[in-house]
Amino acid sequence: MDTHEIPLFGGILPLEIVENIISYLPLPAVAEVMKSENASIASVARRRYYSSITLEFWEFDDPPYEDGFSHIGDEVLYMKHSEFEALVNSDTFDQLHIGKLLIDVSASFDYFTFLHEKVFTKASAVVTNVILRFGGHQDFYATFNWNWLPPSPLVQKCIREISVSYPYINPEIPPLPSKLRRLAFLENSRYRYLDDDSGPTIIFPPKLREFVSEIPWGSISTYADLPSTLQRLKLSYIWSFSVEAFNKLNLPNLKFLELRVMCGMPETNEQIEFPSLLENLGLYNLKITSFEQRNLPLGLQKLFISNCPLKKFRVDTFPNSLKELILDKTDLPSSEINIIKFTSSLVSLLITHTRLSSLNFVNSSPGSLEILNLHENSLSRLNETNEGEDTFRSLQIKFPESLQTLDLEYTDHLFTLYSPGNLVFPSRLKDLKLGGTNMRTVKELNLPPTLSSLDLRQNNLVSVDGLSLPQKLTHLNLSSTNLELFSKKLPDSIESLSLESNKLTELVNFRLPVNCIKFKISSNPLLRIQFSNADHQDLKLLDFSLGGETITTLRDFSPLPQSLASLSIYSTEVNTLSGILFPTGLTIIRAYGNKLTSLENVEFPPLLEELCLQRTQISSLANVHFPNSLIKLDLHDNKITSIDAIQLPPKLKELNLSNNAISAINELQLPESLESLRLADQKCDIPFICVPANSNTLGGSNKSKKGLSSLAGLTKLPSKLKFLGLEKNSLSEEAVKCLELPASLTDLRIGGNMFDSDYKWKREFELAHPGLEVW
Repeated sequence: MDTHEIPLFGGILPLEIVENIISYLPLPAVAEVMKSENASIASVARRRYYSSITLEFWEFDDPPYEDGFSHIGDEVLYMKHSEFEALVNSDTFDQLHIGKLLIDVSASFDYFTFLHEKVFTKASAVVTNVILRFGGHQDFYATFNWNWLPPSPLVQKCIREISVSYPYINPEIPPLPSKLRRLAFLENSRYRYLDDDSGPTIIFPPKLREFVSEIPWGSISTYADLPSTLQRLKLSYIWSFSVEAFNKLNLPNLKFLELRVMCGMPETNEQIEFPSLLENLGLYNLKITSFEQRNLPLGLQKLFISNCPLKKFRVDTFPNSLKELILDKTDLPSSEINIIKFTSSLVSLLITHTRLSSLNFVNSSPGSLEILNLHENSLSRLNETNEGEDTFRSLQIKFPESLQTLDLEYTDHLFTLYSPGNLVFPSRLKDLKLGGTNMRTVKELNLPPTLSSLDLRQNNLVSVDGLSLPQKLTHLNLSSTNLELFSKKLPDSIESLSLESNKLTELVNFRLPVNCIKFKISSNPLLRIQFSNADHQDLKLLDFSLGGETITTLRDFSPLPQSLASLSIYSTEVNTLSGILFPTGLTIIRAYGNKLTSLENVEFPPLLEELCLQRTQISSLANVHFPNSLIKLDLHDNKITSIDAIQLPPKLKELNLSNNAISAINELQLPESLESLRLADQKCDIPFICVPANSNTLGGSNKSKKGLSSLAGLTKLPSKLKFLGLEKNSLSEEAVKCLELPASLTDLRIGGNMFDSDYKWKREFELAHPGLEVW
């Protein structure tokens, strides 16, 4: 970026506007603006560049991780610890304003000292918000100690958030930073329970806004002194829940409340008093069988109840503010759902994984409803214990006129109880999911003209010829529907089409929708596909995959759409690519798990950049002409025995020949553009002499060892090479040391060869080659 050629950096705009513009730039662009010769602009850019910093303390103690790592994200600057210390000690550090400093500790420390060091003390003077995150992959005995926090109250003032996920947290909690806004004790799979069920004594900061406890710390009384400023509260694993103690919590400003796994909570919540300003209420994994409330908080917007054995749900009056109601994985029968008096303001209703036996309630659902999700309900029979004799199923189900999204997926026996014609869909509906509903026919299925997405997967349709598709449809999923024939003309508006996992044997004279960009046809017994409009100049299809078919040649799938940029063929009987007229614009060919044995006489497309032929049976690359445009060549897991004198394209950057049968490389010219070379785990038997210890003779027993043993033709490597994989072979230490490693190489894999590349050897090798990591 040349900042001299951009008007806003040339002094035309006021500095305040320039500062605002720079605040929206991604950090890589800001780094360029910092080079401006205009000192004011450079200073503004520098403040923005260092406004959000992350320091990571990983679990690795060995180089190169003990100093963290550097990375420039779009919004966050990741710095090494040494880089941050140099910044703090610079002469201009006091000119910065760091809005956010995240210190992420993902390591097991006996004593974490960074927050006590001078560098953090000095940094705290220019940092507004410090976020401390302690977690990671600790061992079972790892303990979080509060003395890791800085002792000085002046330094503590910048700490706004602390979250801890440790197997054990010291329950002796000192006074916490006075300006702390968020405190979280997060769940840890290795958590060790406190011996004292009463829990710790916590002196909560006076201005705390969010508190999260996902660990079993005593009774509800542990949290009796939560400050009145609290706005968000998440409590899990309370050993002794008391309605009286909960109601005494002084939380007048609470807007978000989530309760999970409360031992001792009564089966009915009728006596629980929820804070008056509550906007979001979630109840999860509780043993309540009855939810009864005369009135809910007047500002409540979302009510979420999940994994509770509810059999009764009664609310006398829903607030007009309620927009979303979720009843998931409960035991509520239809008789309870039918009597709910939904508020007229409800926008989203989810009743999933329950005991619905009919859809009667839909006819009286509010007209405001835009989203209705009835996913995974069983409509197989009336619930004998909860439904009276007067219960009936309406013959016609009329969905609310404002509805835009309807999910009826996996509602067992939906179309055993109702015919498609009994479902009256609203004219505004855009998204309809009817997968896994035991649908056997599309006759009488009347789809609204506004529908843009239709999912009919996992039904038993056999044919969809009688289905009238809306002309604005963009997504159609007919996978796993037992289709045997498909001759339907599809609207050109379709962008995504799935016909995979059916019983189609051919698609003849098939017209691909012009705007289709995703077409899935894999896992069919296809023998032939014939596109009637393969040469259409406006086709949008870029990716096409064939997999699980019984085809033996691609000639039965020609002509291929000329719009294709990527072609994937996997797990088929295809044994050759010769004689195929590939689309001229094709840039990617992937063929996995096929029966290819040779690449001779294959005419690759002229713009091909990526060729991946993994898990096939190719044995030779002689007389193969790769296009000059090729950047990536992946021949992993084949039967190639030699790569001597093969012709590689001049722009190649990645070459993968792992898991072949190459025993030696005697003559190979690698292109200078190559950045990654993989030759690991060659599967070949080579003879060698095993000389017994303390023997004066040259004789010995003939053995065999699998793997590449000679790199005689590979001593000089390309100057841009970054990665070299030679692991799991039969290479000697001398063969590796004879390689002329370029300065660009950063990653060398040599484990599992004929010599002991232990830690000491690797360290010595790395010291001899600065910047190189040996694995």
